[in-house]
Amino acid sequence: MDIFDTMKKTKSKEVLFFDEPKVGLKAILAINNTTLGPALCSCKLYCYKSNDEAIDDALKIAKYNTYRSALSRRDIGGGSIILLGDPEKVKSEQYFRALGVFIDKLKGKVFVVSESGVTDEDLLDLQRETEFVLGLPEIYEGSGDRATKTAKGVLWGMKAAAKEKFGDMSLKDLRISVRGVGYVGKQLVKELLNEGASVTITDKVYDKIKEVQDLYPSIKVVKPNELYKEKCDIFAPCAFDNSITSEEAKEMQCSIIAGSTNCAISDKKALKILTDKGILVLPGYLINSGDVIQVSNELDGYSIEKTNSELKSIYYRTLNILQKAKEEKRFISDIAIEEAENYIKEISYIKSLR
Repeated sequence: MDIFDTMKKTKSKEVLFFDEPKVGLKAILAINNTTLGPALCSCKLYCYKSNDEAIDDALKIAKYNTYRSALSRRDIGGGSIILLGDPEKVKSEQYFRALGVFIDKLKGKVFVVSESGVTDEDLLDLQRETEFVLGLPEIYEGSGDRATKTAKGVLWGMKAAAKEKFGDMSLKDLRISVRGVGYVGKQLVKELLNEGASVTITDKVYDKIKEVQDLYPSIKVVKPNELYKEKCDIFAPCAFDNSITSEEAKEMQCSIIAGSTNCAISDKKALKILTDKGILVLPGYLINSGDVIQVSNELDGYSIEKTNSELKSIYYRTLNILQKAKEEKRFISDIAIEEAENYIKEISYIKSLR
């Protein structure tokens, strides 16, 4: 891959590589944009097939984090940290403390939050070497569990889509299919059931299904390769990016696609198929920013009441973008990206006045 070409496509500004052989640390830090403030970097530990795949993922995640911050009008930018390796083999206190040393050298240019493969315990090790960590448990003076706020944000996005599609923001009695019941997906199921929705789930990991099924016996479970065929009102992708292929798009029987996955559609072809079928396709980065709202509030002194109130802004923002996309007959994702980039330009101008 041509890393500079990929950086240009994702509009990323910097890519840093950290290598500390004595502790087995190999890290990629991508900084997409810091116009709004320091880059919020989700830290993910995963065993990639190649370094190119890892770099590509780092740049894409950093881009999505920029969109999430800008759309939420946060004073924080977008970045990502990718750690290469098997989480079962490479983790140690020294591993994350070494990463903390590297992060601290950036002197507040980036803040770190946990992502797939990285736990609160790992961040506590990292925090021993740097103060630039967000989203820790409340007992350690952080804002606590981020999955709940992410799920609540997605819920507000679904309500906006329901209002646009059905004329009513209520999710009561709607049939909602959730693909992926990890941390966020499990919380989303809880929120949906509280709203009175009928929920169907699937996941590639049986233990995750079993955990959710034990908590909520009323839910329906189907095989991973069959959920997209289920007739439903809302399909919620909460697993990996690019999970909906063109072939799946042809068979989907839903009215709305809205979940926590940043970008659930594999390509523009699949997106066109879904749009032509009259399906509202909400990009995840438009509605999954509940955790961004939460951790960015830590910078000014965290308040759960303030955060819960601000989560409602996702509803109004999403509704406005849906209406604009309808009026201009454009993809919702294109409108959302345009809104994010325009906001960054506007704030860049304001900051130039200093």
